[in-house]
Amino acid sequence: MLVRLAFIFPLLIACSPSDRLQRSYMHETGVWQIVSRDTEVFRDRDVHVLARTIILESGGETRYYLSLSFLHGRGARPQITIVTQNGDLMPYEMHDRLRTFCIDHCHSAEVGQIPLTITQFRMAANEGMTLKVAGKRRDYLAQIPSRLFYSALQTANLLEPATKPLP
Repeated sequence: MLVRLAFIFPLLIACSPSDRLQRSYMHETGVWQIVSRDTEVFRDRDVHVLARTIILESGGETRYYLSLSFLHGRGARPQITIVTQNGDLMPYEMHDRLRTFCIDHCHSAEVGQIPLTITQFRMAANEGMTLKVAGKRRDYLAQIPSRLFYSALQTANLLEPATKPLP
């Protein structure tokens, strides 16, 4: 048994996902993209909220986004009505409602995004972001860690003047 673990453990470590972001080029559209991994920013029984940061660069123009996935495991589809930060309305745009979104088990989901300015993105890299999300069936308080924004800026070589977040 111990011998098996000695062989399996290094394989598991080698296959574990990395926190590093990759900068990739989409030949079809001519866009450079930096996309973070999904990070869970809220969990309550059957409900999960996942966040990821996205930076798109094309033709000298750079756009910044926070993508959100609202997952509900009991069949009731999430329907987001308003997203605010510090009382300010955020320009949340719903992209899709999915009947089945499977991670650890299957959920119904709503996926959307918030476009951000470089100033908002850098501020979030320093302080993180707390979003109050009002849904048709329930509300969420999502805590998005600063490391998501910081690592995306670092990968895009756009760090200045953001500071490295505390662990």
